[in-house]
Amino acid sequence: MSDAGGGRSAFVVGAGILISRVVGLLRNTAFAYYFGSGAASDAYNAAFKIPNAVRNLLGEGTLSASFVPVYSRMLVRDDPRAAKALANAVLGLLLVAVSLLTLAGIAAAPILTTVLAPGFDSATQVLTTRLTRVLFPMTGLMVLSGWCLGIQNSHRRFFWSYASAALWSIAQIALLLVGGKRAPDAMTLAYWLAWATLGGAVLQIAAQLPEVLRLVGSIRPTLDRSAEGVMQTLRNILPVVTALGVVQISSFIDLQIASFLPRGAATNMSYANTLAMLPVSLFGVSVAAAALPEFARDSGTLAHEALLDRLRGGWQRILFYIVPSAVVFITLGDYCVGILYRAGRFGAAEQQSVHWVLAAYAVGLVSFGSVKLLGSAYYALQDYRTPLRASIASIVVSAAVSIGIAVPMRSLPMAAAGIALGSAMGSYVNLAILSRGLRQRLGTLYTPAMWQGTRRIVFASLTAGLLSALLRLAQERWFPGVHPRLVGLPVLAGFGATYLVVAWMMGSAEAARWLRLPVRKARA
Repeated sequence: MSDAGGGRSAFVVGAGILISRVVGLLRNTAFAYYFGSGAASDAYNAAFKIPNAVRNLLGEGTLSASFVPVYSRMLVRDDPRAAKALANAVLGLLLVAVSLLTLAGIAAAPILTTVLAPGFDSATQVLTTRLTRVLFPMTGLMVLSGWCLGIQNSHRRFFWSYASAALWSIAQIALLLVGGKRAPDAMTLAYWLAWATLGGAVLQIAAQLPEVLRLVGSIRPTLDRSAEGVMQTLRNILPVVTALGVVQISSFIDLQIASFLPRGAATNMSYANTLAMLPVSLFGVSVAAAALPEFARDSGTLAHEALLDRLRGGWQRILFYIVPSAVVFITLGDYCVGILYRAGRFGAAEQQSVHWVLAAYAVGLVSFGSVKLLGSAYYALQDYRTPLRASIASIVVSAAVSIGIAVPMRSLPMAAAGIALGSAMGSYVNLAILSRGLRQRLGTLYTPAMWQGTRRIVFASLTAGLLSALLRLAQERWFPGVHPRLVGLPVLAGFGATYLVVAWMMGSAEAARWLRLPVRKARA
């Protein structure tokens, strides 16, 4: 597939992710309206994080890295029988693993809550335990959804595998709209929401199965480890799970630190993380997901030069969107937070607290997005140790920075931003290790032309940020105290328009596609 074809695939992935993320943002808006930032919301977010860790260990990321490359190569050599046998064997083994982990998680919920959120008061810990027991069965459903996604991506069916996640959020939105005014208190509403979250997972997997059934032919889980590719997939899974386990440890450390911060810190981090990861998902994950099957095909034919070219094109595409997103979140992030969340129990104080965390996450946005793509290249090359080493180094730096900043500031409302900044710094360490390894293995990653293109992206982003800041000052002077939705949307729209025009004037082909204009000759 050409780079243009990779761009089209990334666009399809991005469209699917956009739908699911927009609905997810609506879910968060409803959540903020009914919960704000308090004990019940902290309990729900902590309880969700625990089973979600198992999902992350065995779900989409692990299967994309370990199963998709093997399955894709079988499709390349036109062997559907072997591919089907592999898919059913992997599914059967996954079902056994997640069933055991789910039962263990339900039984150990009180211990997990005490270990991972030791700073919560007793009432919040009890609620967290109840919610964890409801949410843990979701793990198996979401891992199965990850298997479906791997099948669809390998067959280059990208859209519905990502868009179907919107159903998961829709179930929660429906519960909040119906039960938000009927629940006697926030803790009861959180319990109801946990059941809706589980129901949403059922809807998501039910929506994916028909397409997967058409692609595979039949779904009959087996435990046949002798099927071709199964042992290779299992060998691939171990280092990937270990690397992702390191990431989950980092997430749990963040939760532990947040549990000792002022009430609402864990919730504010969740609000900010959802916003910060939106461009990473739309542009980092979409490009990486579309590229992984092609990386696997390139590496399978020893076409490393093609892999390198695809990697460069994908990286430049990611930066075109990620860099301006980081500038927006740092300079205009309070508008973004206010537009989405400012209503009901979520007021001005919560808006400012979330913006501090969002700005800290934005510092690492470039590395968050880039690591997704570079990691895919390693997985396609069957190298799982380097991402593991990078993840371990990342967690050490992240934990050190988080503790060093957040703990001394723990009595201040912006303390949670220290945890987010630690994540950002750790991610840059991860990026440095991954890029160095690929440079040694494949050759120069970042060419002079790419450096020149990056400088243009940064210049266009800063220019748009400066003009938007001036517009913001004028609006705040003329319309003080107006809701962010009224004043923020024009400023954000002005940023986007300015960025695209300036980038186009400097020769950006990506900006030209958005503006439907011919590409201008690049200027240094």
